[in-house]
Amino acid sequence: MLYKDAGVNVGEADKFVKMIGSDNSYAATVPLPGGDVVALATDGVGTKLLVAKHLKKYDTIGIDLVAMCVNDLLCVGARPVSFLDYYATGKLDLGVAMQIIQGIKNGCALAGCDLVGGETAEMPECYRNGEFDLAGFAMGIVEKKLPVNVKPGNLIIGIPSSGPHANGYSLIRSVFAYDEIPLTPTRIYVNEIMSNLQSINACAHITGGGIRGNLPRVLNGLSYKLDYGVLNPYLNENVWWGELIDRSHMSYVEFESTFNCGWGMLVIAEEELDIPGSKGTKYTHVDLRSGRNDTLSFSVSGASITDGSKVLGKVV
Repeated sequence: MLYKDAGVNVGEADKFVKMIGSDNSYAATVPLPGGDVVALATDGVGTKLLVAKHLKKYDTIGIDLVAMCVNDLLCVGARPVSFLDYYATGKLDLGVAMQIIQGIKNGCALAGCDLVGGETAEMPECYRNGEFDLAGFAMGIVEKKLPVNVKPGNLIIGIPSSGPHANGYSLIRSVFAYDEIPLTPTRIYVNEIMSNLQSINACAHITGGGIRGNLPRVLNGLSYKLDYGVLNPYLNENVWWGELIDRSHMSYVEFESTFNCGWGMLVIAEEELDIPGSKGTKYTHVDLRSGRNDTLSFSVSGASITDGSKVLGKVV
């Protein structure tokens, strides 16, 4: 199975990005008088919204929205400062809207930034009752310009994801029943990256396009070699990822070009980083084999080799 079989053509999207003159950076940067550089990023949650709607569970997709934006800021070396949201719907449901906004506030708290405003649009001719869409906009201040000094021999260090994050859900929904699909929110990597920023040469937020589509964006034309003896066992040992591979019948090349494969942020550094662990945060997800709502615990403010971060390969 290919991702485009689910209606999403990443290749065409890449062509569009090139047509409009984008430099393929994760975030735009704007120098200000006085020397500071502002970074700006915008994103959405995609069709994960449809899963939330089906499950009538809206309190975590706001975290996804913040994460998708602020994680992109990190890839240009910016610390998130502020966030705005855009919430469009056919008819405003205050109960749903409040859950979403609370999730956005929680995401901002995890990212260390402020929710400073937004826009709520009620458009019955554009959206049917119960339908809505979300977009986010994050601003940060660049503390160290990334990528920088990427060269052969640099290590590629993977920091685990909390699941598929907010990418690939069009395909996921085509092979799973809605009740089987996890709503575990996208992991926010602000503390891990900012606390090690001076030792980092580049960061790749693994979003649409998977590892194959995102890692080359920060390598300045260089190539990479991954240790699949480290990468593959993670997928094989994880129930959810393994089930997704089995049901989708995707080749590994296509899988790696679509999903984060268990690693939501890849860090390029000259040596292995000592990234401190944390107590972690618990979120609810669905166990595919039992159908139960269980609890998944993952670190949101730090990772170490002992709780999942691994050297996955090298720049060549």
